[in-house]
Formats: sequence, C-alpha cells, structure tokens
Amino acid sequence: MLPLLLTGEVFFSGEGFSPGGRNDLHIRKEPSVGDRSVKRVTINDIARLAGVSKTTVSHVINNTRFVEDVTRQRVQQAIEEYGYQPSLVARSLTTQRTETIGVIVSDMTNDFFGEMLRGIEDVLQPHNYSILVCNTDEILEREDHYINLLLRQRVDGIIAAATSKRWEALSRADTLHTPLVLVDRRYNGFDYPYVGVKNFEGAYLGTRYLIEHGYRQIGILAGFQRLSTMRDRLTGFKHAMQDAGIPLPEEWVIESELNIPAACAAAQKILTLPNPPKALFMSNNLLSVGTLMAVRDLGLVTPGDVALIGFDDHPWAEVANPPLTVVRQPSRLLGQKAAENLLHLINDEDVEEPEIMLDCELVVRQSC
Repeated sequence: MLPLLLTGEVFFSGEGFSPGGRNDLHIRKEPSVGDRSVKRVTINDIARLAGVSKTTVSHVINNTRFVEDVTRQRVQQAIEEYGYQPSLVARSLTTQRTETIGVIVSDMTNDFFGEMLRGIEDVLQPHNYSILVCNTDEILEREDHYINLLLRQRVDGIIAAATSKRWEALSRADTLHTPLVLVDRRYNGFDYPYVGVKNFEGAYLGTRYLIEHGYRQIGILAGFQRLSTMRDRLTGFKHAMQDAGIPLPEEWVIESELNIPAACAAAQKILTLPNPPKALFMSNNLLSVGTLMAVRDLGLVTPGDVALIGFDDHPWAEVANPPLTVVRQPSRLLGQKAAENLLHLINDEDVEEPEIMLDCELVVRQSC
C-alpha cells in the first residue's frame, strides 16, 4: 500500500464560528501510516501519493484530458487503496454537470408515481445520476417552490408531472437551458418532450367493456379537471357512452380531489343518490381505493349492487374483494421513456420521439 501522510487541520461546522457559541470545534490530527479513519482523503492527498499534480488527478477522474497509462494507473491505485470519493461539487465545476436529476410528482406514495420513479431510476442509475424527488401534493405554490429549488441546485435536467399550466417557473428552466421532459400530464403551448399514455382510448376501452356486459347506468369518479389525464379519461368515458346511445345524467359525473378520503366521500355521494348508477368507472387508483372503502362502508356488494372498473393497476387491485377489473397503464415504462428522452437532451442529442404515447390494456377480473 502507498504511504499516507496527512497534515493536521482545524475546521468549524456551521456557516461561521462564534467563540462561546454552539458551533462544534473539530480537530483533525496527524494520522499514523495506514490509519485512514481520522481524516477524509482529499484530491491533494491523492496527488501527493501518486506523485502528480492535482490537475492530473482531476483529468484522470473526469476523463477531461489524455493522461499516460502509467500515470493514470498510479493515480487510480491511490484512489482505490485509500477509498477516495471525488467531491461532486468540485467535479461539477470541471464538468459543468451535477449528475443530479430533479423529478417533480404530486405524491411519490401513490403507487403510480412509485412505479414511474422506478422506471426513471432504471435508466438513470447506470449513468450514475442521483435523483431528487419533490412532492407537490397538487399545490401550485409548492410546485413553483420546487422548480425554483431544483434550478438553484443546478440539476442536469428535470422530469415533471406538472400540476398546472400556470407553472411559470417552466419558462425559467428554459432560460437557464435546463433540459425538461413532461410526463403523464401535458399542456398545450409548452414545447417540451412529453411522455404519456393514451388516456382517452384507455377510458373508452374500460367503459365499452361495461357496456358490452349489459351495464347502461354508469357513473364516473372523474377526479379534478385541471389535469389533462383526468380530462382525457372523462372525455373517453363520455364518448363511449355517446357512441352506445346511453344518456349520462349530470349527477353521475363526480369530480373530487385525488386522495383517498375525498374519493371515498365522492363515491358515497354518488352511491347514495335516489337513483344511483349500477356501475362506476374510477379515473385513477386513488379514486378506486376510495370507492372500495365506500362500497364496504355502505354494505354494498360488488358486482351485485355496483360493478366497478378502475384506471391503473397495482398489486392491491388483484387482492381486492372481489379482484378489481382495471385499465392498466405502463407506469414503469412511462418513467423509462421519460428518462431516456431526458438523457438525450442532456447530451445535446436529438430526441427522435418528442411525443410518446403509450398504449393501455384492459385487465379483466371479477368486479364487473
């Protein structure tokens, strides 16, 4: 092993040191040879151990200039033996990249976004990117806060399931030349790559299945309509009803917030109408969970009292009582495609498909 001699150093934690204050004083002592536990190894230490300049070490780490094989091997040996981890902050000054991607979603605990994040990670992890996930809870002010935070962090790119077209910070991302890909939700007038699913067709497919199985009194939990996904699914539902010549009473279209308590209340409202529908289409997985809770609380039986079909498929849907028929969207693939397009933008490559629309599929179980 190469010898290691590190000089003593005094440093203070916190932004400044105040005598008698609460700042902690740390003293880094002179270690003995082979003792690597006392002080973090720095790029200066590696340069000294390898007998080269700090600049040469930087070029080896970042591959920014040719370095002779013998010298490169000497530097790499020192790095390996002493477990040196390059500072990402310092490296970003050289490469002009932070190796960090920001992802903005409404709620990562939602199974849909959790699967989408796995897809993003599938693509970005092999390229050594870290991911910063920001949850907006569909609150516009919080969304604006996070986009500005990510821009200040100088992330290399952003993948966003945007809450609203009023996301003014998008223009700032463009001004700062930060690559951006929209996923799941879309907004006209934003000239950014987009990856989504065919929501209209998926909702039409699910509604058509109910109709073909004899249901004509069909209602919908439609979420809230400022989101393109909810609008497209409601439109697909209505078109399927119209094409079949089935009237749709206004009170059978219920909008709500996209969370389980709000969905449960919305389902109870529609199912306790004087003339309730005999089947329900739920426009996302949270609306499905809330509806299942309402059916249980009201003492109803599915599909006898009310047939159910949801949009989104996750493991709990298969073990529901009865197992829930759903329109499945490829959540993980959605994230993978968004991440692939973002990498193209980061690397100044052409995005071959600036708009990707993925197919949905019907998964038939026992709830209708």
